[in-house]
Amino acid sequence: MEDKEKDLPEETPARKPDPAAEESATEERPPSPAEGADELAEVRNRLVYLAAEFDNYRKRIAREKEALVSFGNERLLRAILPFLDNLERAMALAGASGSPEGLLSGVRMTYEQFLAELRKFGLTQISAEGEMFDPNLHEAIALVPWEGKPDGTVLSEARKGYLLSGRLLRPAQVTVAQAPPAAQAPKRDDGLDEDLPGGES
Repeated sequence: MEDKEKDLPEETPARKPDPAAEESATEERPPSPAEGADELAEVRNRLVYLAAEFDNYRKRIAREKEALVSFGNERLLRAILPFLDNLERAMALAGASGSPEGLLSGVRMTYEQFLAELRKFGLTQISAEGEMFDPNLHEAIALVPWEGKPDGTVLSEARKGYLLSGRLLRPAQVTVAQAPPAAQAPKRDDGLDEDLPGGES
């Protein structure tokens, strides 16, 4: 009897369902073709939407840039208009009175007013005359031998230079003093010095 009991197969206990295993089985399951098509359509729709948004953004930036270029100088031009008015008045008064002094006085006043207004925009004139030549601020257009001035001194300005908020906008064109060459005895073409009598060496 004991042998018969040994021959009988042992009963395996019934397995309980594991919820975690069922969830992982559903996660690992590949999506059906219908689900994949829906996902792909959603991604395509998102891409089309993003492309349209980017295109609208690019067009808006282009419009804003164009407006900035067109109207960016409006503040500066509004500041200049009163000077045009003053110059017109000065020319009209000079024509009516026939006096060049009136015209000169009106132009000088307008010039000073104009410079004062431009300073508000950060424009400053470069002081050059009497200063030492600075290649960062000046452009030499002539070197003139000059006694009594140190070598490299700016003698005169042909055109004023300007800085815009401390940065060079235009260099001043200047004439610069150069030390005169030392007096040398002239040499003759035949190779003999003129200062020796009779050409003796």
